[in-house]
Amino acid sequence: MSLIDGRISSRRIMKWLDFVLCLVFLGTHSQLVQTVDLGCEFRGLKLLRGQSYQPADQCMQYTCQDAKLMVGKACPLVAGPKRCKLVSDATKPYPKCCPKLQC
Repeated sequence: MSLIDGRISSRRIMKWLDFVLCLVFLGTHSQLVQTVDLGCEFRGLKLLRGQSYQPADQCMQYTCQDAKLMVGKACPLVAGPKRCKLVSDATKPYPKCCPKLQC
């Protein structure tokens, strides 16, 4: 083995070690980030994953699905004949507060 072959092998080993160390660091860092914040913040309210919130002024439900991911559910659009009217009860929880046709 010549001197040039020895230098190339050392460089390859050093690059390989750098690559492995980067993977270890990134893996450790990503685990730390995932465990720090597992909830959501919505309008100043902190929710845990799976927890839901219904604003008092809306017939909607917001659920913390995953870290910082909120999913909102709203009432479906309802249409009918002109002789029918929409009736809703805002005091009920979602989806019972959604408007329904009364004919």
